[in-house]
Amino acid sequence: MKTKVLTMACIMAFTFAMPQTADAQLGKLLNKAKKAVTDVNKVLGVQDAGTGNNKAADDTPTVASVPIPSGGEMQNPLAPAMDVELVGAYGKSTSLNYGSVYLVLKVKMNLNLTQASFGSANNVRAMAVDEDGNTYPLNTMGAFPKNVTEGLFVKVVLDEKDLHFMDVKKTAKKMQLIRLGVYLDASHRGVITFKNVPVQWDVTPE
Repeated sequence: MKTKVLTMACIMAFTFAMPQTADAQLGKLLNKAKKAVTDVNKVLGVQDAGTGNNKAADDTPTVASVPIPSGGEMQNPLAPAMDVELVGAYGKSTSLNYGSVYLVLKVKMNLNLTQASFGSANNVRAMAVDEDGNTYPLNTMGAFPKNVTEGLFVKVVLDEKDLHFMDVKKTAKKMQLIRLGVYLDASHRGVITFKNVPVQWDVTPE
């Protein structure tokens, strides 16, 4: 009888102890998993959500936006190699309601290069997007060479037909986005982005 009671007591004690042991083990596993995630995030350079200090895991530098005197802003990832100023976006009427838009830039080379090509680059087609979300891609995946000079600003007029954004509605007073590819050499190429640029219709650049 005593043996049966002792056996029953042992079984009950073991039964009640199991959930507590399982919970403790589960808690330890969760803590280890949380620590592992934290360690991985530290290696990748990612902070916890809500800290406001999130950083891209690949350490890709963020290109700063700079204001454009004629209106809008610009992001130039090639700034160390080439300074760019947007003179303006100019529209030419091709019909009563439509026209084409081209860009005029001022470019100063910071490298010892005498030529820069503009258009589509890095397999990215140059394009513009108006206020209503209509897109106007260039008709070419190529880029057109322009003469430039180290240390001096040179006006660059992108008025070749294939560098015009075609069939733009003349109701478009502003391009909310313009993406322009630039090729300097194999080590210096990228896409310059212009935002909220006013379109000057039927105005001749100075």
